[in-house]
Order: sequence, then C-alpha cells, then structure tokens
Amino acid sequence: MADVEVFIGDLTDQTFHYEGGDWNHNYPKRISPFFPKGYELFFSLLDGIYYKKIEGRQTDWGSHTCLMYPDEMQSVLEDYYKRDMDNEQVQQLFQFIKQLNPHQQYGLVACEMS
Repeated sequence: MADVEVFIGDLTDQTFHYEGGDWNHNYPKRISPFFPKGYELFFSLLDGIYYKKIEGRQTDWGSHTCLMYPDEMQSVLEDYYKRDMDNEQVQQLFQFIKQLNPHQQYGLVACEMS
C-alpha cells in the first residue's frame, strides 16, 4: 500500500477542482505540515466522508478532500488526537489551525503519496 498523509490544503488553489477535475493530482495545494499519526487519521476521514459525518469527496485517484472551516477542523482533530494533546507536533498543528482565517473554508486532505 502507498504511504498516506493528511494535511490542510488551500481551496483557492486554481489547479484544484472540487467539482470535477481530471483526478490526476487533483488536490489543493498543501499549506500545512503533514499531520502526526496520519495513517489512522487518513482512514478515519474516509469513514467520515462515506458515512456522511463530514462534508467531503474523492477528488483524485488517491485523494479525498473535506471542506472545513478552522473550527470544524479543530473539532474533528480534537476528537482524534484527544490522547495525544501533549505531543509537540499535535500542539503545533492546533496552533497552525488557530492562525487560519476563521471565515474561510480549507481542505482537510487525506492523500495517498507515491
């Protein structure tokens, strides 16, 4: 299986198309570091999309993008990282999210990397 990663993407990226696209590297430009413990989070996000718990869709052969405001991201990630809140990488991730524009949606991207 390919490596999988999770990151925050810029939905204003002109090369990304949430609706349609050619499924060849069709994911928003990464603006965050890769998330810690991304492997399990990748599958958790896919479950959330397919069970309609979070808004998102497959946008590339190996990529799914969730449309989220920073507070929504924070809520999803607080639940996922609840046992790792003292981890420095997790703390840095939450600090990064707090600096995002609260009135703008971003892509929470679960992506297979080759």
